[in-house]
Amino acid sequence: MDRFEPEPAPRQALWESIVANLRRAIILGELPPELHLEEPTLAEKFGVSRIPIREALSRLAHEGLVRIEPRRGAFVIGVTEDDIHDIYELRQLLEQHAIRQAASRAIPADLERLRVFADQMAEAVERGEVHRVAEPDVNFHRQIVVLSGNQRLLAAWEPIGGLVATMLSITDTTYRDMPRSVASHYRMIDQIRSHDVDAAEQEIVQHLENGENVMRQAMRRVATATAGTGDRSVR
Repeated sequence: MDRFEPEPAPRQALWESIVANLRRAIILGELPPELHLEEPTLAEKFGVSRIPIREALSRLAHEGLVRIEPRRGAFVIGVTEDDIHDIYELRQLLEQHAIRQAASRAIPADLERLRVFADQMAEAVERGEVHRVAEPDVNFHRQIVVLSGNQRLLAAWEPIGGLVATMLSITDTTYRDMPRSVASHYRMIDQIRSHDVDAAEQEIVQHLENGENVMRQAMRRVATATAGTGDRSVR
């Protein structure tokens, strides 16, 4: 726990900020599997009451990153390569269907937000600010689900949105072929605009398969960097 230094939590949306900090630390291995996340200690580290800590731990449990045991508290589960595969498999199921629906029904005005997000990604890459790519990237994919017009599909995608955003923020700092990834997003826009359903589906499948491979490589680097640092207590 000594290696984990969270950013100060803002006054608004306390638990969301705490979730983001803890989620990233868990994925990076700064908070290792089986670590006991004690509410009083976390509250002190974040400078907040135990209420937003409890809300944050509940959300992380929903995401499968921690488990909450009665009368014992929360314990880190962590993220394995199998977990990464499961997450990307779910993304494929959801986004593959979403982009087919979007490509079959979208009108030019619907594509404006996709273009904005892709442009934000391209600008960040051009400036060498790869840490700014993750947010528009995840917003781009969420917007595709929105354009499907299927509210149930969006409801199924939303719970993994934060997890995907954190994973992207980690891979963006190590992925050296960001221009190719950005180009893939622009191709999706063109395919949706031209109502090329099959090409759009093929593009997003390849895009997510590549994303999974990049994430696996990033997690291996994380595992190597954190090997032998298995502190199991909160201090």
